[in-house]
Amino acid sequence: MKERENSMPDSQKHWVRLPLENAHNVRELGGYPVKGGGQTAYHRFLRADDLSTLTDNDIAFLMAYGVSMVIDLRSDDEAQKAPDRFDGAAGIQYRRIPFLGRDLADIMQASQADAALGLGALYASMLENKAVVKKLFEAIEQAPEGCIMFHCTAGKDRTGVLAMLLMSLAGADRQDCITNYEQSYINLTRKAEFTQMSEAALLAKYQILMYSLPETIANCYDYMTQTYGSAEAYLKECGLSEHQLEHIKRRLLEA
Repeated sequence: MKERENSMPDSQKHWVRLPLENAHNVRELGGYPVKGGGQTAYHRFLRADDLSTLTDNDIAFLMAYGVSMVIDLRSDDEAQKAPDRFDGAAGIQYRRIPFLGRDLADIMQASQADAALGLGALYASMLENKAVVKKLFEAIEQAPEGCIMFHCTAGKDRTGVLAMLLMSLAGADRQDCITNYEQSYINLTRKAEFTQMSEAALLAKYQILMYSLPETIANCYDYMTQTYGSAEAYLKECGLSEHQLEHIKRRLLEA
């Protein structure tokens, strides 16, 4: 068994965080236990941060990993400033579906009132943009065979809300949804910009945008379950059919 594992190409292995050169928060949704038994499947969904500076080696690794579709959750301005390297790539279906109308940093810094709301409240407000959520899940449901990678700039906020919805739909519990979200901060500190700054300088520059605190996504999760009952019930409120959700769940889960 050990010989077989050692001979397996890295791109075919199961990873928690993918070993890329120029993206540090590209992670699996696979491997989480789900209600009723089993686990979420590997090589089906990746959550990611900025993909504009991927190396050619990174691109080759992700293609070999099975990525067939990339969903870019960023705003128009963000995409123009840092074009996604998969936009126009051969063999990849690229979709840009902004989860927010503006750059997240602009929203949070627009006024003290916005900042006072906190990220948890912002995430809850994103759930009320049901037309966009429906569009996202329709794109997922219609995606080609292979692995779907979705991302924003940090891979924490917009990406985190979508990851929470997918994991919850699959049957992962509240604690695992929170744990998955929390990992972003540690991963982001691998970026060269962060390693060259002190903790105080990081906080001064990024403030609440830097941390992936458990209570932030917990508040969003609780808002969803208290208001709608479950991820499945919420997504039906967004206009998705039972058939569409079952198709997505099959993709999320091991056979």
